[in-house]
Amino acid sequence: MNEHDLKLLINAQAIKRIQVHYAVMSQGYMVVADGKPLETSKGDTREFKTLDAAAKLLFKMGIADFAVKLKITS
Repeated sequence: MNEHDLKLLINAQAIKRIQVHYAVMSQGYMVVADGKPLETSKGDTREFKTLDAAAKLLFKMGIADFAVKLKITS
């Protein structure tokens, strides 16, 4: 899901859960909406260097309530 698609789903109130996950491999963060990661225009997972950068994007889209997942649980 790219940023444009996410905005459309947010405006339609079709998103149930937004999370920011810590990406261990890239040592950064990624936005996950209803289990689907935010992607770049090339289809790669969009990565953020800081949690603050991911939060700023979500706030710009109108999302003020989201969960942060720092550790993978099994």
